[in-house]
Amino acid sequence: METDVPQALKHLARLLDLRKRQGDQPYRVVITLAASLSAEVRKAICHSEGWSDLRAYLHQLGPHDRLGVLKQGLALQEASQDLSGYRALARLCKQGYFMTILTSGIDALLERAFVSEGLGLEQLCQLVLGRESEVYLQEKLRDQARRPEILLLKLFGSLEAGVLAPDFPDLLEFRYPLRESLERELNEDLIVVGSPTQEEAILRLLSTTSHSSIYYVVPEAPPEDDRLLRIIEARHGESAPFLICGACGRPATFFRELEALLSARPTIAVRVTELETQRSAVPASTAQQAIEQRAVSPPAALLAGNTLTSQPRLRTDVLLVTVTEVEAQAVLALFSQVEQYYLDQKTYYLLGEVGGTSLVMVQSEMGQGGVAGSLLTVSEGIRHLQPRAVIMVGIAFGLKPGEQHIGDILVARQILAYELQAVVAREGQRSVRLRGDRVTASPLLLDRFKSGAKSWMGQRVHFGLLLSGEKLVNDKEYRDQLQALEPEAIGGEMEGAGLCAAAQHHKVDWILVKAIADWADGFKHVNKERRQRKAASNAARFTLHVLAQGGLAPLASGPS
Repeated sequence: METDVPQALKHLARLLDLRKRQGDQPYRVVITLAASLSAEVRKAICHSEGWSDLRAYLHQLGPHDRLGVLKQGLALQEASQDLSGYRALARLCKQGYFMTILTSGIDALLERAFVSEGLGLEQLCQLVLGRESEVYLQEKLRDQARRPEILLLKLFGSLEAGVLAPDFPDLLEFRYPLRESLERELNEDLIVVGSPTQEEAILRLLSTTSHSSIYYVVPEAPPEDDRLLRIIEARHGESAPFLICGACGRPATFFRELEALLSARPTIAVRVTELETQRSAVPASTAQQAIEQRAVSPPAALLAGNTLTSQPRLRTDVLLVTVTEVEAQAVLALFSQVEQYYLDQKTYYLLGEVGGTSLVMVQSEMGQGGVAGSLLTVSEGIRHLQPRAVIMVGIAFGLKPGEQHIGDILVARQILAYELQAVVAREGQRSVRLRGDRVTASPLLLDRFKSGAKSWMGQRVHFGLLLSGEKLVNDKEYRDQLQALEPEAIGGEMEGAGLCAAAQHHKVDWILVKAIADWADGFKHVNKERRQRKAASNAARFTLHVLAQGGLAPLASGPS
């Protein structure tokens, strides 16, 4: 009989596919003890399915006998266990859909499945809490984003390693410094497979105010007082869109169905409105009137096909500006429906509403000058759309590799155009100083982005001075010269000076949000595509996170 696939599972598969194609951080997978230590196994060990009975029985045994009893109880399950679900998970990991798996299971089923799919030590890093030191585990979790290997962390111990959590079958608390690293990991987007009945330590680390998603996979619908269910409801207001129950809630079926859905590789639906065809069908004056009447807000107008509204012209609350293709795709991937409009020389992408704020994206050419550079692109976008704010989103180079990491997000408190310089020769010595002004971003937008950074659970956000110039910098000596001229600068890029000049001229709020893709040190080519995708995705996700707070919906017209 064919399994009825829940809508939540279909939606999850679509999100995973988008993340992989955009090089974004994968979901973390948490496999609970209930998913591996089934009721049948518990009954075989202590003649009862109850966790309290199992706990009482094991706690009266010494460490050696406890291991022996558990090995015997799990041996029958391992001999008859269908590995197809875990093998599907292993294949998904090989394809890059998952990179971090946290499990409370103490058996070796996961390891067997991964080995059977050809994942060796060079691809799979297996860690056991209690076998490896907590400091080492913390370092591995911190470095995971920089390494291509799959991380499998066993939180309750391992029967094969002869290691068991002292309070097994409970996990009550994690100690510092590991606690900090796990808290960061667990407040990323999660898939929790099995009820976390015994994972008190994990539940304590899950923030109710985080905006990250938690998909909950269980065979039967959890009771209303289920703690994980309450955390999901606190985050999102409802739990149904994140709950996967029934046949697909069984671990083996879940991973198999997820793999089957991902093999279909759904694509983003993009609706295109070609205004030129309208011009050919009606007089020029009427066609121009149709363009001006097209409205961005409210959301119904964004998704209403070619229906004309009574709004006086095409408008938006916030104009997002990207430059490179990877930057544009990182933004578009966050929206399920995108509509294109052609106005003069530019294509505008209508994205919908986030946090009550209507959004349109436009793509500039590289640099601030030229007929398609950021200065004219932003200026024309403001003239056509009359936004209340302009946000440039994309990638930059970092200037402090000792303090920053690839993917860290840079928010411009100020922008300094470094091309305007005074070069003076005195007594045979040449000196160079920058002559441009430090232009400060909108106080209102700075406030909103600082506020959003407090609840952001992604990569680190840095606020400070960014350098902007026409040069694509990939030379350490030149980069060091720039840094010597402005030691306070935290990064550099090529389009920000045009952004702030256009926005200030039109008296519109502006801010620049770009993430670090390289260090401008001559090694830009190393892992270039992966680094740029990661940086662009981080900048786009953080911007949408801030907009989702709703703080830009009531923007007053004009600059703040």
